[in-house]
Amino acid sequence: AGDAADERSARLRGAVATAGSVLALLPLVVMAVVLVRELPGITANAAPVSVQILGGWRAPIAIPLRLDGLAWLSSALVVIISAASGVAALSHREYGPHFFFFLMMLVAGMQTVVLTADLFTMFVGFEIIAIAAYVLIAYDRTDEGLLAAFKYLMLSSVGILFFLFGVFLVYRELGTLSLLEVAVHVRNSGIAGRPVIHLAVASLVVGIGVRTAFIPFHTWLPEAHAYAPHPISAVLSGVLIKVSFFAMVRVLGVFSGAYLMSLLMWIGGITAVTAVIWALSQSDAKRLLAYHSISQMGYVLAAFGAASALALPAAFLHAMNHAFFKSLLFLVVGTAIHMTGERNLYRMPPIGRRAPLLTVAYFIGAASIAGIPPFNGFASKQIVLAAVNGAANGTAVRGVGLLLSIASIGTVASFLKLSRIALPGPRRDAFDAAAIGAPGRLIYGPAVLLSLLCVAGGLFGREIVFFLIGVLRPAGDAASFVPGTLFSPTKIPDTLMTVTLGILLFFGVRSTRGGKITHKIRSLTPDLGTVLVMFVLGLGLFAGLAYI
Repeated sequence: AGDAADERSARLRGAVATAGSVLALLPLVVMAVVLVRELPGITANAAPVSVQILGGWRAPIAIPLRLDGLAWLSSALVVIISAASGVAALSHREYGPHFFFFLMMLVAGMQTVVLTADLFTMFVGFEIIAIAAYVLIAYDRTDEGLLAAFKYLMLSSVGILFFLFGVFLVYRELGTLSLLEVAVHVRNSGIAGRPVIHLAVASLVVGIGVRTAFIPFHTWLPEAHAYAPHPISAVLSGVLIKVSFFAMVRVLGVFSGAYLMSLLMWIGGITAVTAVIWALSQSDAKRLLAYHSISQMGYVLAAFGAASALALPAAFLHAMNHAFFKSLLFLVVGTAIHMTGERNLYRMPPIGRRAPLLTVAYFIGAASIAGIPPFNGFASKQIVLAAVNGAANGTAVRGVGLLLSIASIGTVASFLKLSRIALPGPRRDAFDAAAIGAPGRLIYGPAVLLSLLCVAGGLFGREIVFFLIGVLRPAGDAASFVPGTLFSPTKIPDTLMTVTLGILLFFGVRSTRGGKITHKIRSLTPDLGTVLVMFVLGLGLFAGLAYI
C-alpha cells in the first residue's frame, strides 16, 4: 500500500510539474496574439509605429517600447523559435518548471532588446539575456556545460562593458539615451563626425558584436551552443545571436554608421569562410553546428554591410531562414544525441531506421543550410548575393562574393560529413537498432513545423522578400534588385559546381592527410588573454576606421 501511495504521489508531482511547464509557455501565445493584431498596422502604407510608455514617466525618463517593422519581425522570430524549442523541451522530462522560467526570462530579455527605444533599456535587456543564458547553458550540470556557461558569462560581461562605455559617452555628449532623440541630434547638428561619437559607436558595435559572435568576437559561441541543453542550443543559435544583430542594425541606423559598412561586409565574408574551416574540423556533432552558426551569421553581416537598397531585407531574410533551419538541425541532432548517448559523429549510430521522420527533417535542414534548391537557404543566399552585388565598391563585391562561394562549398562538405548520424556507414550496418532510445513524441511537432518553414521559405522566397521590403521600408528601390526568379535554369551549373566541389572537399577531409590537418585546426583554441586582446583590437579597428 505504501509503495502504491508513493507511486501515486510521484505521478501527481510529475503531472503538476508538467502542467507548470506548459503554463510557463503561455506568454508566447499572448505575444503571438499581440503580433497578429499589430500586423495590419505594420504592413500599412503609412507605416504607423506603436509606442508604449512604461513606468508612468514622461520622456526622456520614460521607458519607451517601440513596435516598428524591424521590431515586429524580430519579435515574431523570437516567438516562433522559442515556442518550437519550448515544445521540444517538453519531450524531455528532466526539464521542469525552473527550466521554463529561465527560458521565459531569456525571451523577456530578447523582447526588451528588440522593442526598446533607448540605449539604457537595451543594456538592461542584454543583461537579462546574459543571466538567463548563463543558467540555461549550465542547466544539465555537465562539466563541459558549466565551463561553457562560465566562459559565456566572462566574455559577455567584457562585451557589455564595452557597450556600457559607449552608453556613457553618448549620454555625456548628448544628454539623452533615447534613440529617437539621438537620431535627431545626429541628423540636425552634425555631431556624428566628432571623434568621441566614433568611439561611442565603436564601443556599442563591439559590445553587440560579442553577442552576435562574428570574428573576432566569436570564441564563446562553440562551447556554449555545443554543451547547452539541446532546446537551448536551438534558441541560442536560432534567435539569440540574431537579436544582437538586430540591435546593431538599430544602433548603426541611428548614428549613421555608413562608414563601417564596407568593414562589416568584409568581416562577414571572412567570418563565413573561417568558421566553415573550423566546422569541417569538428568531430562533435553539435560543435560542428555551432561553428556553422558563426559562418551563417557571416552571410547576414555581409549582406547588411553591402549597404545597397536590398541590404537590410536580404540580411533579415537570411537571418530568418537561418533561424528556421539551424533550430531544426539543433533539435534533430540533439535528439539523436539523446537517443544514442553519443555526440561524436564518427561513433554515433545512425537513427534513420528508428526515427525516419527525424531523418527526413535532418536532410531538409541540411539541404537548406547548404543552399540546395528549392529550400529556403538557397533562396536567401541568392538574395544575399544580389544585395552584395548591389554594393558600390566593385572590388569588395568580387572579394566578398568569392569568400561566400567558398563558404558554400565548405557547408556542403560539412553536412555530408554530419549525415553519418542519419545514414548507416560501412562499419555500422550491424548496429543493434534496439539499443537506440526512442525520441520523445513532442519533438515531431517542432520538427515538422520548422521543416515546412524551410520548404515554404524556398518556394515562396520572392514573395517573402517583397513582404520584408514592405515592412522594413529600406531606402532606395530595393525591389529592383530582387532577381526575377530564384530558381532559374541558369543557376543550375553554379549549384552543381558548388555541390561537386563540396563532395570533393568532403572526401579530402576524410583522407588521412585531411584528418591530420583537421586535427591540428581543431586543437587551435585561443586562451582568454588572446580573446581579450582581440576585443581591444576590434575596438581600435572600428573606432579608427573613421579616420582612414
